Amino acid sequence: MFSFVYRLVKHYDDAEEITLDTFVRCFRSLAKYDVSRPFTTWLFAIAHNLAVDHLRKIKIHYELDESMMPNPMQDDLAGKYEKKHKMEKIEIALSRLSPADRELVILFHREERSYREISEIVKMPVTTIKVRLYRARKKLAETVRKKEL
Repeated sequence: MFSFVYRLVKHYDDAEEITLDTFVRCFRSLAKYDVSRPFTTWLFAIAHNLAVDHLRKIKIHYELDESMMPNPMQDDLAGKYEKKHKMEKIEIALSRLSPADRELVILFHREERSYREISEIVKMPVTTIKVRLYRARKKLAETVRKKEL
C-alpha cells in the first residue's frame, strides 16, 4: 500500500501518513465494508481518495526521486546496466504523466488490478479507464523513445 501511495504523492513522509490514515479509516469503517466485494479493492479506493485529497490540497508537482529507482537484478553487468537504464527512463516517463494517468498505470501494471477493480477504486467507467490507459501507455512509449531521457 505504501508503494502505491508513494508513487502517487512522491513524498516519503506524506506517503507514510496517507498509508497510516488508510488503515485507520479502514479499521474505523469495517462495519461499512461490503463482504461481497474484494477487500483489497476497497482498501485501494480508500488510499486513492486520501492521496487525491492530499494532492488537491498541496497542488505541487513532485520531481522524480532518484533514490527510489529500481535496481534490477541480472547476472551480467552489461545486462544490469541496460535494464537499470531502461527502468530509469520508464520511471522518468511515468513521472511526467498526469497524476491521474500515472495512478491508472500503476494500478494496472504494478499493482496488477483488473479494469473492474480500478473502476471501483477511482470511480470511473471501465471504458474510460481503458482509453486513458491506452493513451498513457502511448505517452510513456513516446517519452521513453526520446533521446533526451
